[in-house]
Amino acid sequence: MPRTPVPPDPLAALGAALEGVRDAARDGADEVLSHYPELGDRETQSTLEAYLDQVADLLREVEASCGDLSDRVRLAGGRGRPVAGDEVLPQHASRRAP
Repeated sequence: MPRTPVPPDPLAALGAALEGVRDAARDGADEVLSHYPELGDRETQSTLEAYLDQVADLLREVEASCGDLSDRVRLAGGRGRPVAGDEVLPQHASRRAP
């Protein structure tokens, strides 16, 4: 079944929403890492710090994924120009490692 083209306006709105999520995730990761409370108990402190590191890592992954999706949506909507690292591929082409 052939794909139906999506009008650029919904794609622009989706791209803007993804950029907002990306920025919030970046800020959240920075904020999480800035809050390392002193608990006094070494084992509890170590566990809490490991947990906060995992939360920050997750937020960084959300940031990266939203950035990638936002770029793809922008390109699919035809409103953006490719930036460094973007590849414009013909239909049915696939990315291959060099």
